[in-house]
Amino acid sequence: METLGQVAYEAVEKYYRKISKHEPGVLRDRDPEAIHQMRVGLRRLRTALEVFSQTVRFPKGVSIQRVRAVASSLSPVRDLDVMMLALKEQYYPHLPRSEQQQLAKLIKKLDKQREEALQKALHLLRGDRYRKLQQGLGEWLAQPQYRPIANLPITLIAPDILLPLVCHLLLHPGWQVAVDWQGDRPTFLAISDPAPLLQKSGEDLHDLRKQTKRVRYQMELFSRVYGEDFACQVSAFAELQELLGTLHDGVVLHEFFQRQLGLNLREASPCLAEMIALEQTRQWQLWRSHQQDYLTPAKRHHVRQVLLIAPTPLALNGMASAGTISVN
Repeated sequence: METLGQVAYEAVEKYYRKISKHEPGVLRDRDPEAIHQMRVGLRRLRTALEVFSQTVRFPKGVSIQRVRAVASSLSPVRDLDVMMLALKEQYYPHLPRSEQQQLAKLIKKLDKQREEALQKALHLLRGDRYRKLQQGLGEWLAQPQYRPIANLPITLIAPDILLPLVCHLLLHPGWQVAVDWQGDRPTFLAISDPAPLLQKSGEDLHDLRKQTKRVRYQMELFSRVYGEDFACQVSAFAELQELLGTLHDGVVLHEFFQRQLGLNLREASPCLAEMIALEQTRQWQLWRSHQQDYLTPAKRHHVRQVLLIAPTPLALNGMASAGTISVN
């Protein structure tokens, strides 16, 4: 039966290869997709290091902090790529000429910021810190070092790893935004225009998005151990992550106008502000349905129960037989 150590090795190897594959494209900066894919690989590698921190022994050059630093250097570049694409394709064609001119100024400023952020990222990727990370990962993959827990069957240990992570997500304060509890019953406050609330409480929801994505990545490491209900929950977290990301985009656009152009978006570009407001309202209503669902005892019990269900016979039969991992 497959062990925790084998799953850890497979995950680290997969994301190391993904990072290495897209690194040349990032250095050439010819395709924004390369930046996106390399950042995804780094984030997933960081997740693997977090999940398997008690399973493996990495060389000194490999650490969660170092992987986080590299991923963080790419984040501003990718975020600006996404924002500029939305401004150019989703909003610009539908605005009056006067507002198009303002938006063009903003896009130009953002493009300059992107170039500055890219240069910082390239400096890190060409530096000693990243080289040591690559070297350490290569050394570990060639001669992996494990802790005793690595020999435990993955089917035995997976719930112990995942349940605390998911329960921590369910306790996140973002679930409580615009909710008033009367005893043990939640009252969902009526919000006709979510923009002011998002300006005030948007960070809680944004952090919930990041935590949801992290848990989704963590769960995906164990997808083949579980059945269809587990896969559906992973997909549900991906959908929730996307929804919360769209909500946050509207907040960021308001901030960009204020910070980059010194203008109030509603006053300077009312048509754009209205388009953003309509999208935020639509996304807010979708979020509310998810929020109400996840605050019910039945839903929370179901999410926890999904992690406790024994692996399906199909999953078990598909696993390669394995011997004991050498612990050093």
